[in-house]
Amino acid sequence: MKKMITGAEPYFFKQENNILKKIKQILISGKLAQGPNVKKLEKKISKTFKSKYAIAVNSGGTALEICLEAFSIKGKEIIIPTQTFIASANAVVRAGGIPVFCDIDPTTGCIDIDDAKKKINKKTAGIIFVYMFGIVPKSVITLKEICKKKNIFLLEDAAHGHGGSVGKYNVGSIGDAACFSFYATKILTGGEGGIITTNNLNIKKKCSSLMNHGRSPHNPLFIYSGNNFRLTEIQAVIILSQLRYLKKTLLHRNKIAKIYQKYLNNSLFYTKVVLDKRCKNTFWRYPLYLSKQISRSSLQTLCAKKHNFRVTWMYEPLCHQQPVFKKNIKLPKAEKLIKRLINLPTHFLVKPSDAIQICKNINLVCSNLYAKNKNI
Repeated sequence: MKKMITGAEPYFFKQENNILKKIKQILISGKLAQGPNVKKLEKKISKTFKSKYAIAVNSGGTALEICLEAFSIKGKEIIIPTQTFIASANAVVRAGGIPVFCDIDPTTGCIDIDDAKKKINKKTAGIIFVYMFGIVPKSVITLKEICKKKNIFLLEDAAHGHGGSVGKYNVGSIGDAACFSFYATKILTGGEGGIITTNNLNIKKKCSSLMNHGRSPHNPLFIYSGNNFRLTEIQAVIILSQLRYLKKTLLHRNKIAKIYQKYLNNSLFYTKVVLDKRCKNTFWRYPLYLSKQISRSSLQTLCAKKHNFRVTWMYEPLCHQQPVFKKNIKLPKAEKLIKRLINLPTHFLVKPSDAIQICKNINLVCSNLYAKNKNI
């Protein structure tokens, strides 16, 4: 029986033995933390994402928290899209800020720029831009200009955006800082881990201190109330191995996305996000909105049972609807679209022939479900 195609799965380009050899060397050396591999990763990430500095940490969530604390947001408002993983909002709270939830742009799945502009006030310290599902729209450049004009910071939540770009701008160097995740399902993975990129030396210095218990880089004194947010040498080795294949990974993900874009074209069944040719998307997953006439749960069940691939969706309920926040506000675009959102896999274990077959099967299942609902 053919293996189930999952929503996300890591791939190591047949480098498992080389990774294991390097891990063995680390174990023999006894240098498991704060060693040469973490430093090497920081240098290579800076070069790849075109930022002056990079600070490796133990998760994407802590990267956001450390970065926001470095921006001194205590008591201030941070505008974030409601359609994002809860870590984005939690990081604001843990850094002492107040999350202000914003609607999304249906054409990109990213933050609605007009709604964000309306919510900027004297209490606003910054805006977080999330590259949802690896869609990298030109609106991030518009937001960059707005933030500069309003004298507030722009923080890129690039958990899905490794290697993306907008024209001459690389994800990771567009905002005042950016945060990446290396969680098990991400485009680059170390199982866990994260990294902060910035061109701001002061932010770099503060983040480097906060992730190491708040210690001064010059002496054994502690200048901030930080914690241990360090990345290990073993995680760094795994991420470094994957970083070598980032270009190949993104070519593959874009190839799979292009197949979905070509064959999933029935407007009765689907609404697609709008892709700008000037932007290099990373396609952590391929997002699609289903017709109201098609049962999402039925589609998921049938695709898994009959056709052996997973249709997924996530981030529901939205952040402003979660019990920890439960804001009495209406964000109509996000609330409408989250009920119709599905994601298709783009990872390296999805072959082009698999993607074509996925399209054929989804089209067939959607056709049957649409006809069934139409006749009720």
